[in-house]
Amino acid sequence: MSVQGKKDEIYKRYGKDWNIREQGGGNGNWLLTRKSDVLVDGKSYRTFVLEHYGKSKLTAKLVDKFREDVANGKIKL
Repeated sequence: MSVQGKKDEIYKRYGKDWNIREQGGGNGNWLLTRKSDVLVDGKSYRTFVLEHYGKSKLTAKLVDKFREDVANGKIKL
């Protein structure tokens, strides 16, 4: 997500939940990112999914594959 504003305002508003990087050489633009997660009945399966598929980044495509594998019975939780 991209936002604009002064550094202290951005860190005050988003600092706890987001990773913040300056974007565009000091013109007030910031790039905000945060880790995604896979929740099943309130429990995180992020680490399980990454280890099961041998990946280091959780992507939407990987989450879709996990959903399909659970629905088809290839993975039992």
